[in-house]
Formats: sequence, structure tokens, C-alpha cells
Amino acid sequence: MNNRIKAIFFDIDGTLVSFKTHKVPQETKDAIIQLRKQGIKVFVATGRMLPMVKVLDDIEFDGYVTYNGACCVDSTKSNVIFKNTIPQKELDALVERLKWDNFPVSFMCKEEMYVNYKAQIVWDVAKLVNVDPPVVRDPELIIKEDVYQLCVYVGKDKMEQIIRETLQSCEESRWIEMFADVNIKGLNKQYGIDRMLEHFNISLDETMAFGDGGNDIPMLKHVPYSVAMGNAPDHVKEAAVYVTTSVDDNGVVNALKHYDILA
Repeated sequence: MNNRIKAIFFDIDGTLVSFKTHKVPQETKDAIIQLRKQGIKVFVATGRMLPMVKVLDDIEFDGYVTYNGACCVDSTKSNVIFKNTIPQKELDALVERLKWDNFPVSFMCKEEMYVNYKAQIVWDVAKLVNVDPPVVRDPELIIKEDVYQLCVYVGKDKMEQIIRETLQSCEESRWIEMFADVNIKGLNKQYGIDRMLEHFNISLDETMAFGDGGNDIPMLKHVPYSVAMGNAPDHVKEAAVYVTTSVDDNGVVNALKHYDILA
């Protein structure tokens, strides 16, 4: 049995949760229970906001890296280990821009996700990951709250222009082409993992991560035992040490067996 691994980080969509069933396969749930019995700490590392990890409520985790690393909490979901938010100056500039350049933007706050208007693409993404659509709200009111992450529903060229002109301290990542996750530069799943490892006093050398999307690439390149799901695109697979089967074909369990972590 492989005793080197002390912590494992799991992405949600396309890794733990199937896009087909919107559920975690039972074999994966059983594996996570077994990992914890073996003394391995298990964490979530997701681009979702904290209230949107309810799909995992029947599984016990040791902590959550949410908003692509912008907020890290322990198993209680209330004890904040690390947080950082989009600078107010840039939120102000974004709201001003939206007055003449009206593209859809979701604002991920602490308790709620808001959007500036009801665009079909926003509802399509919500349906894809089986969550409630964001609440439509005036952006000037939204940015009175802390905003941990933005989801901007534009193409890559347009997104680069918005960052260059309006959100200079931010960068984008994508796990699907329909929108970009926008966070502060350098604030990603890799950064969140490091904060979590510091808190639990675990070495990076003892860490594994599973992912399938573009926003998983920083953590897959960072940890020594990185696993890309079989349903991941090629550029994500290239970032990982090992490629397993798909989420719908016991990908998590098969990789854990490959590394001799599970019998």
C-alpha cells in the first residue's frame, strides 16, 4: 500500500460529479470514505462558490478550496483559512464599463451569485452543472458586497481586452469555453492548495490532485501526483502525470488503485 500520500484534492465538475448524472458515483464516495479511514486528508478544489458545493453534502471532506482558491475553509465551511477578493477599484471600473459594453457577468459573493442581466448563456451554464441560475441584480448594488470571483460570458479575445482595459490585476481560466473564471492574478487552485497544506502542516511532496478542466492546470502542474480525468481535453491531460478513465468510468477509483492507494 502506498503510504506517501497524505492529502488529495478533488475538482468537482467532471471529476467528482458527472456531467451526465450530476451526481458523484457511489464507488467514488466509498473510495473517499476509505481514504479518510486510512488517515489521508481529502479536500475539494473547485471554481464553484462555497454555497454551491452542496452536491457533496453527503461526503465528508477535511476542507474546501473554493472560488479557484479565493476562499479556503476547513471541514466546518465556516472557519476561513484564507480569503482574497476582487479589488473594489476594478469592480467599480467594471460596473462603469457595463454601462456601455453590456456583456453578461456573474458576480460570486459569499452567500449568493448574481448576474447583471438574464442572458441565455448564463442559464445554459447553470443547467450544465445542475445549479440554480444566478439572481439578477443591479451591479452597482452587487459590488457593495465582497466579490471573490467573476464569471464573464465572452470569448477569449474579448476577455483579454476586458482584462487589459478594466481588470488589470486579474487573469482568466476556463474549464469550458462558454465563459471565463476571473480571479486575481496568481490566485488559483495551486495557491489555495498551498494555503491549505500550510494550515494542516502537510508537505507538497505528499499531495495528489484530480482535475479535468483548464482551471485545474495550475494545481496539476504543481503537485507531484497529478491525475487528469479521461474526459479532460488534451491540454489538461498534458499537464498531469497520469491520465485515468472518465468520471463515468470510475476514473477516481482507477487512479487510486494505479497508485496503490486503494487495494
